[in-house]
Amino acid sequence: MQDILVEQNIIITEPCKTLRTLGRNALAGKWKTAIITVCIYVLVMQLPTAVFDALFGKNVGSFMTNSGYTYGMDADFYVSLYNNMPQTSALSGLYVLLVSGAMELGLTLYFLATFRKHAVEPADVFLGFERFGKALGLFLFQTLFIFLWTLLFIIPGIIASFRYSQAFFILADDPDKGIRQCMNESKAMMKGNKAKYFLLSLSFIGWGLLALIPAGIIQSLGSVISNNAFIIALFSIIGSLFAAPVIAYMFSTFSGFYEILAGHLIKETMPVPVTAEEARQQYEEIHANDEEPAEVKEENVEEKKNEVTDENKDESKEQ
Repeated sequence: MQDILVEQNIIITEPCKTLRTLGRNALAGKWKTAIITVCIYVLVMQLPTAVFDALFGKNVGSFMTNSGYTYGMDADFYVSLYNNMPQTSALSGLYVLLVSGAMELGLTLYFLATFRKHAVEPADVFLGFERFGKALGLFLFQTLFIFLWTLLFIIPGIIASFRYSQAFFILADDPDKGIRQCMNESKAMMKGNKAKYFLLSLSFIGWGLLALIPAGIIQSLGSVISNNAFIIALFSIIGSLFAAPVIAYMFSTFSGFYEILAGHLIKETMPVPVTAEEARQQYEEIHANDEEPAEVKEENVEEKKNEVTDENKDESKEQ
């Protein structure tokens, strides 16, 4: 890999096409289980929220109108304007808050293990709950930092999301690390790599738009079939499952991105988990021949030529 080590920080110079190739290679023969895993993730995140909203949700427009907050508009017009808005409940928000960290950690663990050629199964997406407290804390810290930067403007918030993008990978790689340590290490890793991360994310936009086509069709079909908010939400969830292959592709690619940043990936043929010391030893072994003096190389070549000549002479005598 064309990596540059600057002050113990690896700067990724590989083109996005090469990084995506790493992600596809890691998924070779594993696309089916990876897509199933992502589908489980989507269902766990969205289906319970749809149920909570259907049972306990309130229409925002109706709530505002009943409270007298029409902002000078006619009440009937205000109701009709928000009549098609989905119902929302505090329980669905609380559910998302509690499970997001563990589910993201589980998905990260799955794709990191997949990239490292380890045996995985879709149920591994729930492994994040074994570190529920730490995963929740990291999710809250990450969200808080990004939110605070977003208050300044949208662009600083986006940059902050790139800065802390490796935090869950770091926690998945070493669950014993603390929350602030994961945040700080991610910040250090992404120095000089945020532009590359942005371009890599942007390179998936075509696949994302392609996945939106069936999702939009199915969601529209749900609106035509029924006016029930829960039915519409179910059709929306089914439509979002079409994005599963794209999500799997992205997570696998970003797993490779992390492996390079962490110094675990020296060559495309060596996607294996190693310690920092082992990575440095492998790097030195790979480049040992390049640093060998020219005279030594010439002597080795002459020795090999002499060995070949001697072997030919022995064969001639035998004949």
